[in-house]
Amino acid sequence: MIPLGKVEKMQIQAFTDATAARTPVTEPYSFQVNPSTYSERFVVQYAQEQAPGNSGAEQVYQGQTPEEWEFELLLDGTGVIKEANALSISLLGAVKPMVVMDEVRKLKAATVEVQGDTHRNAYLVVSWGERDIFKGSLVSLDLNYKLFAPDGTPLRVIAKVKLRAWVSDEERVRAEGKQSPDITHERIFKASDTFSLMTYRIYDDPRYYLDVAKANNLNSFRKIPVGTKLRFPPIK
Repeated sequence: MIPLGKVEKMQIQAFTDATAARTPVTEPYSFQVNPSTYSERFVVQYAQEQAPGNSGAEQVYQGQTPEEWEFELLLDGTGVIKEANALSISLLGAVKPMVVMDEVRKLKAATVEVQGDTHRNAYLVVSWGERDIFKGSLVSLDLNYKLFAPDGTPLRVIAKVKLRAWVSDEERVRAEGKQSPDITHERIFKASDTFSLMTYRIYDDPRYYLDVAKANNLNSFRKIPVGTKLRFPPIK
């Protein structure tokens, strides 16, 4: 339970792998100010199957690209941002301003830098309080320096962060369930079907059509009677 009046800060935690047994890379990076908005982006991919002489084309579902998540962070070293809670919004009192470039280095260490033997940047978990709200790896980090001290030291930075979702192999298998090419599928051949396209839809690769033809004892995969039940065995 969240204590009354406590304002929970969003955090980014970096890990070396995408498994449930997470290995933290650094201490959690805590946001100075929670983002006021964030955006999600989903993209669906289709392939167009158009027969010769037809004016239209069927939109054949191919899959979805990983979800993308985008938000902005404020890094402010002017001292105008004070700690406050939900019950006392008073901004009176001295608060030591953050050193902006130190915060930039911490953010880059968690998101951009290649981690040890993994030869890639970290797997990231964004949390708010006790709840994980996004898991992804960095796509881009844009740093916009907005305000400077007389000696040129940055005092305010807007960091625009874009992440792309990842899932562990275990989570992927659970989510895909019966769509996995590692189990046997059965399909009824329809007049609008082609054997290679059916194979592609199951395995995401049409090159297995000869193996599937053999598994179904087909003499010809070009003249399959409508209504034929076809078996698509697991990929070995």
